[in-house]
Amino acid sequence: SIFENLSSGTYQAIAQDELGCFVLFDFTIVEPIPVDITIVPNFILPEVCDGDLNGEFSIDISGGNMPYSVVLDDANGTYVTGTLTQTRFDFTGLSGGDHIVYVRDALGCESEWNITFPESILIDSEVVVEFGCTNNLSTNMVTVTVDGDQVNLSDLDYSLDGGPYQTSNIFIDVPPGLNHFIDIRHSNGCIKRTELFDVSQFAPLQLALQDGQLNEIVAATSGGASPYEYTLNGQSFGNTNTFLIYESGDYTVTVTDSNGCTAIATKYFEFIDVCIPNYFVPENGGWGPGCTSQYKDMTFDIFDRYGRKIATLGVDEKWDGKYHGKELPTGDYWYVVKLNDNRNDREFVGHFTLYR
Repeated sequence: SIFENLSSGTYQAIAQDELGCFVLFDFTIVEPIPVDITIVPNFILPEVCDGDLNGEFSIDISGGNMPYSVVLDDANGTYVTGTLTQTRFDFTGLSGGDHIVYVRDALGCESEWNITFPESILIDSEVVVEFGCTNNLSTNMVTVTVDGDQVNLSDLDYSLDGGPYQTSNIFIDVPPGLNHFIDIRHSNGCIKRTELFDVSQFAPLQLALQDGQLNEIVAATSGGASPYEYTLNGQSFGNTNTFLIYESGDYTVTVTDSNGCTAIATKYFEFIDVCIPNYFVPENGGWGPGCTSQYKDMTFDIFDRYGRKIATLGVDEKWDGKYHGKELPTGDYWYVVKLNDNRNDREFVGHFTLYR
């Protein structure tokens, strides 16, 4: 006695028993008013900046049978059922882009509605701080770059530390300090702030030449930005700030810091040659050439008056006046000193006197 899936219209039903007695029943199925929704005027607030999740809109439902139930973007999600007379539903905390509202009325009739919702703006930025040098003073340039695949760059302008906006994404000579930032503004009103960045302060680059160890020049540098690079009389020494000299004269050192600033200093330095004593007394110490600290591979040989080699020694070593552990007598002895230096490969030949 149940008839299902009937369309709207007028029907007549008959019930009849086995003797032929019957009764007629006329009835009408009325087509329900379909569910419809409208956007509530002035209640659509887009998510301006991607990730803010502050978009909102409200809908008004009509037709069907109340109460209505709604869910957003997920047909299998949890429906929210309104009151018996509620027709307006609010959706908040939304991301940009279209959304789908699923509606179910009291009789279980379901429908879905696409809500055209503005796309939000994604501003993905990076800040680069570059330093330079003008008139031997440090300068800087701060550049903020934005991913052009996500946004039209012509729609952006930029503000440094809350200052006025400008169309250029480059800021020149930003004052030194910590926690600078740049606000990036889109024409739709979205404003995104970059990560905080610091701008270092550099004192003027200064250079002074000082005496180091024997025949050594030390370039004392202050200010500027490390690492430094040095040249001595035009020859590059990389980041080495000490130099050995092999003759007396004026020496010019140039230092260049990582920002491109340079400082130059010139000073006269006197070269001290190898010191060779002409006698020695074993009780007062051994014999050997002095002033040789820069010649790390130096060697010297000692011979007696018959040409017999008595000893072969190196830098900072001394002969004790013995041969195979036995003391040699007073007399003259010969030497051959070899510097073995690729810049000063000289030899010294002479004699000295051993006194006992």
